[in-house]
Amino acid sequence: MALIDNEKYSLFYQRVRLVYQRPEVKASLEVILSVFTVTMLIFAAIRPTLTNVASLQKKVEDLNSVNKKADNKIAQVFSAQADINKFQDKLHLFDEAVPNEFSYQDMAGRIELIARRRGLTVQTVSMPGVRIFGTTKGVSDMFQKILSKNQNNIIQTGVSFTVTGDPNNIDGFLKEMENLDRLAVLDSITLSSEPTMANEVKTVKANCLIYFYFYSES
Repeated sequence: MALIDNEKYSLFYQRVRLVYQRPEVKASLEVILSVFTVTMLIFAAIRPTLTNVASLQKKVEDLNSVNKKADNKIAQVFSAQADINKFQDKLHLFDEAVPNEFSYQDMAGRIELIARRRGLTVQTVSMPGVRIFGTTKGVSDMFQKILSKNQNNIIQTGVSFTVTGDPNNIDGFLKEMENLDRLAVLDSITLSSEPTMANEVKTVKANCLIYFYFYSES
C-alpha cells in the first residue's frame, strides 16, 4: 500500500515539475518573484526617506511658527520705538511719577512736608522694613512686610501714617496727597475725633494707608 502511495506522489511531483518547466509558467513565476523582490527593495529604500520627509516637514512647521513669533516681536519693537519717538519729550514725567531708585525718604518726606505745610501733626509713619518714628500703631502693620517687585519690575510700597489737626486742614492734606506729582494711591482713610478737656471737638485724627511705586531692574 505504501509503495502505491509513493508511486502516486512521485507521478504527481513529476507532473508538477513538468508544468513549472513550461516556458509560460516559468516566465510567470519569474515575473512574480521579480515584482515581489522589487517591491520589497523599494519599500526598504523609501521607508527611511518617508521618515526623513516627515521629520523635515515637522521642522519646517516649527520654523514657520518661530518666524511668525519673531515677526510679531519685531512688529512690537517697531511699535514701541514709534511710541518712544512720539512721547520722547514726556518720558521724564514717567521717571518722576515712578522713580528708578527706592527711597524711604521720598515717601516719608512727602508726608511730613505736606502735613507741616497744612499745620498738622504727624504721629506715626510706618512702612515695610522700618518704623520711621512714633510709637503708636497706624492703620496696619505695613512695617512688618517685605518689599518685592512684580514681573514688570515694579515695587509697590504701602505706607501707613497718622496725622492730627484741624478738620479743614485734614481735608486739604488728603486732597493734596491724592494729587501728588508722582504715582501714589491713597488706599484707605479712617477719621476719628480728638476731644479736648471740655469735650469740644477741635481736632481730627486721620489714619491712612497710601501706596507708592518704584521701578527696579536690579
